Amino acid sequence: MKLLNIRSSNILIILIFTIIVDYSFAQEENRLDSTQKKNIILNSVALGATTFSYFGLYNLWYKNYQQTSFHFFNDLEEWNYMDKAGHVYSSYQVARKSHLFLNKKNIKNSLEKSCFYSLFFMLGIEVLDGFSEKWGFSNYDLLSNFVGTGIFYFQQKKIKRQSLKLKFSSHLSPYAIHRPSLLGDEKNISQRIFKDYNGQTYWLTFDFDNDIQNRLKVFKYLNFSLGYSIDGFIGARNNNILNCAECNEINRQSQLLFSVDLDFSEIKTKNRVLELLLNSFSLIKFPAPTLILQDQNEFKWFYF
Repeated sequence: MKLLNIRSSNILIILIFTIIVDYSFAQEENRLDSTQKKNIILNSVALGATTFSYFGLYNLWYKNYQQTSFHFFNDLEEWNYMDKAGHVYSSYQVARKSHLFLNKKNIKNSLEKSCFYSLFFMLGIEVLDGFSEKWGFSNYDLLSNFVGTGIFYFQQKKIKRQSLKLKFSSHLSPYAIHRPSLLGDEKNISQRIFKDYNGQTYWLTFDFDNDIQNRLKVFKYLNFSLGYSIDGFIGARNNNILNCAECNEINRQSQLLFSVDLDFSEIKTKNRVLELLLNSFSLIKFPAPTLILQDQNEFKWFYF
C-alpha cells in the first residue's frame, strides 16, 4: 500500500473519508439534538475525517518522496484526463457525503457548507502535491474540484436531488506486468485497482425519476450509465519505457462506455448498519453488461 500512486490514491482516501462520515452519523444521530452538541459533533467529525485522511495520504505516498518548496505543475496532458475525472468524482462525493451528514443533523446552510468543505478538503491534497518534488500544485486539478463540487451543488440547489450521479469502478488490466512500480505489483490486487488507470472507469449515472420509474418499481433502482476510461497507457504521456521494447507497440486509446447501474441509495431501511453499507456502496458502479466504444468496439456481459 505504500506505493499507491498519489492520483489514484485520492479515490482510496475518498472511500475512507465517506465511511468515516457515515459511521460517525450512524453512531451519533440519535444521541445529541441540541444546537451546541450538534456543532461539537459536526466540528469533531470534520476535523477527525480530514486529519485521518491527510495522515493516511501522507504515509501512503508523500513521506517516501523528496519534499521541496511550493511549486506548480502542468499535468493536463497526462493519462488522457483520467486524473481530472478522478478529481471531479472525488470532490463530488465529498460534497455529497458531507451534505448528507449536515442535512441529517438539520444544520443551517448545509448545502453551502458541504460544498465549501469539499473544496477545502481537496485543496489540502493539492497543497501537499505542491510541496512534493515529483509533482506540484495543478491548476487543472483545482478546476476539476470546482466542476465536481458544482455538479453536486447545482443539482441539489435547483432540483433538490441528484439526477446525475458520479460513480467509480475498477478491474485488473493486463498492463501491470510492464511497469509494476507505476501500475501496481502484478500480485498485489489493491495496488492495481487504485494505481492502474487502464482498469478504472468513471461513470455518469442518470436517474431521471420519471413516470415510468414511479409506475414500474424495478426502474426506480435501475439507471443508465455513461462511462469514460483509457486502455494501453503504460506511461502518463507516452509508452517510451526503458527495458520494454514492446510497450511502444501497445495502442493507447480512450474508451466510451454505455451500461446500466443499480442505485442502492434508493433502498430504504431502518437498519443503521445496512443503511451505512448501502450509502457507502452508492459510490461504486454496479457490474453490468456494457458496450465499449473504442478503436475496435466490444460488448461485455459483465464489466466492472
